[in-house]
This record gives sequence, C-alpha cells and structure tokens, in this order.
Amino acid sequence: ARDENEVALCIKDLNSPSFYPSMISIWVTDSFERKDVERDLLTKLLINLTKPRHGMISEDQLIKGYLPELALRLRIWMSRKKLSARDENEVALCIKDLNNPSFYPSMISIWVTDSFERKDVERDLLTKLLINLTKARDGLISEDQLIKGFESVLAVLEDAVNDAPRAAEFLGRIFAKVVMENVISLSEIGRLIYEGGEEQGRLVEIGLAAEVLGSVLDIIRLDKGDPVLNEIRSSSNLWLENFRPAGSNKSLRIDKFI
Repeated sequence: ARDENEVALCIKDLNSPSFYPSMISIWVTDSFERKDVERDLLTKLLINLTKPRHGMISEDQLIKGYLPELALRLRIWMSRKKLSARDENEVALCIKDLNNPSFYPSMISIWVTDSFERKDVERDLLTKLLINLTKARDGLISEDQLIKGFESVLAVLEDAVNDAPRAAEFLGRIFAKVVMENVISLSEIGRLIYEGGEEQGRLVEIGLAAEVLGSVLDIIRLDKGDPVLNEIRSSSNLWLENFRPAGSNKSLRIDKFI
C-alpha cells in the first residue's frame, strides 16, 4: 500500500492527466518483456490506481493506455503467420489483465477494423482467435460481446472502405467463418448486417450490406458446398432481396444467391 501511495504521489506530481494514457502504454509495453509476477503487480497497481481510493487514473485513461499495446502485441503475434496455443493463451492473459469485460466489444471492433488493411493470413488468424476465445471453456469473450463488437465494425464500415476498398468482402469472410463454427447464427449475422451502419439500415441503402452478406454466402459455398449453404440459408429465414438497396440496378455480390 505504501508503494502504491508513492506511485500515486508521483503521478499526482506530474499534474498532467492527458499524459496518463501514454504513461500506461509505456508501462504495459515494458511489461511484455518481464516475468509474470511483475506483470501481475503492474496490473494490480493499475486497477488500484483506478479505484475510488486513489481515483488517480480514470477507467477511460486506463483503457486508452492499455489498448494500443494489446493491439500491437496481437499484430506481432499475427505477423508470424501462425498462432500457437501458447500465443492464444498469452492473448487471453492480456485480455484478462484488462479486467474490463464491458470494453471487450470495443477491443474486438478495433482488432477487426485494423485487420482490413492486413494480409489474408493475418485476418484468418484473428478470426480463429476470436472463435477460440468465444468457444473456450472459460468463455473469456461471450457471444453477446462478440456481437456488439461486430455491430461497432458495421457502424464504421462505410468509412473503412475508403482506406480498404475490399473491407466489406473481408468482413464477410470473418462472418462466414463465425457462422460455420456455430459461434453466431447466419440469422443473427444477417440481422446485424441489415441494421448496420452509422445510422440503422445505412449499409443497405448504400449497397454495402449486399456486399457483406454476398461475401458471407460466397465463403460458405466455397468451404462447405451448396448443400450445406442451402441448409444454413433455409434455417436462417433471411430474405436476401431485403439486403439490396431499393431501386438500384447495380450488380452486387448478393445477386447470384437471389
């Protein structure tokens, strides 16, 4: 407790709350090269400094400081083009260290959006990681958190395609694998796409909903064949025509399935 108080006083002497996220980021980056016991001590310190007793660091500052390094660490793991069970465990430990399940949807959204500008192998590794973390026995990420994360991705998709023109296709590939692994149903994915956008239904209006769902169906057909695709479609009760923008004659990826 004495050590914590001394750290709190040092931070208070900085008198620069805007710097706290950067300070946290530096601490977390350094901890990746240290022993588990040292990382655990840092995590405990950050949590305690955020609690009302000290009130030195806000939850928002903690998240802003923690996230970039967690994202960087994941990017380093994915760049190896192979994600081992040990890597997955390390990612899981980093997420647990956040100790903030309410933030997981934002974390997922940032990871997925970032993946649009990465290679296929990196996106596939991220998809596998999200699936495994959701299906894990301890349920580190819940289905609801994954869904909320995807909702956030769809909300910024219109902007994302400016930087990554194939973002809708890439997102459809991620959704398809989530469906094929029985993590989220096609019916629920369809609802997210249909309602998605900065404003509800915006992705349908501009044709991106048809591109995302068309990509989902393309990947399921390619990986599982028409019989499985037809079975999944039948159980989803989706009306594909509803995903086309009204009055548009533009050729879209979904058209081949209508």
